[in-house]
Amino acid sequence: MKVGDLVKFESALERDVFETDPRREHGLVVQISKTGHDTVSAQVLFNDGETWWVDSGRLEVISEAIPVEA
Repeated sequence: MKVGDLVKFESALERDVFETDPRREHGLVVQISKTGHDTVSAQVLFNDGETWWVDSGRLEVISEAIPVEA
């Protein structure tokens, strides 16, 4: 996962609490941060305009960013 990737975040909280289908959010990775020895989080700009930090293990890359040559 890298900056510029389009990702999907699936929240299972709704299923656990309300027993409904989980909300799926799509967004763009705007920043990556190492959060532990083996863990990484991504700051994601979601389709509703909000930005969240999300553990990378909860994200699925839908479309990889195309590298731009200088």
